[in-house]
Amino acid sequence: MDTENISALSAMLIRAGFEEGIGYRLMQRICFRPSNFILVERLPKNKDMLTCLLHIERNGAAYNCGYYDVSLIKGIVMPERVENGINLQEIDLAMGDIDWRFQADDSAFRLSDPSTWERERNISQVVGQLTKLSATEEGKHFADALKLKHWADAGFEGIIGNLNAIRAKFEISQRVYFIDGEAIPVGEAYRFLLNKWMEKKIQAKKRYEAAKDPETGDLGENVVKGKKLVQKKIRERRKSFKIGRERL
Repeated sequence: MDTENISALSAMLIRAGFEEGIGYRLMQRICFRPSNFILVERLPKNKDMLTCLLHIERNGAAYNCGYYDVSLIKGIVMPERVENGINLQEIDLAMGDIDWRFQADDSAFRLSDPSTWERERNISQVVGQLTKLSATEEGKHFADALKLKHWADAGFEGIIGNLNAIRAKFEISQRVYFIDGEAIPVGEAYRFLLNKWMEKKIQAKKRYEAAKDPETGDLGENVVKGKKLVQKKIRERRKSFKIGRERL
């Protein structure tokens, strides 16, 4: 391995705001001599967490990082509110008290003894509440936020599917390029993402207020019909695309 290359690469990344120990994390991957790889770095910023994907490529015998993708999911806080009979803060606390990671086989488990599967009973109750919460348009927004907050790193893809569609609604991201070994530092990228997040939040609030009925405060009938029409058009496009592929 070219240790001088690893040293220079890690120094470049440290100047960009990444942690000192990144050199060893690079070496653990470079020793396999891949043509390229992505190094995932998670950096706490105040109460937020930045996820950085460093794209590393090999050019000849040397490795270099051309850019990194940085994303922010702003700390998700539930308001003091009841939506469709579900207290948002109470369900948030209940989900926070559950260890969502898959457990190893427990020899103490007895189906006839509910105390040995209390965790799973609590999960079932919470999932039922999330389903009820998702029955309304606004409730679904909060349910998706809770799923992302508590399930993102739990490894549930095989059961609940990928959360990327939900993540896209709450995540703000930006690509940062290295030019001549220098790039915008992570700290500055974080402040830029905070500004983008505030802008997105303000725009969403304006759209929601504009769609509400001035008398009832509910979403206008035209908005609901419009959403259904868009969903119908998407289904029709997918169907015609599928038919077209079958004819080829």
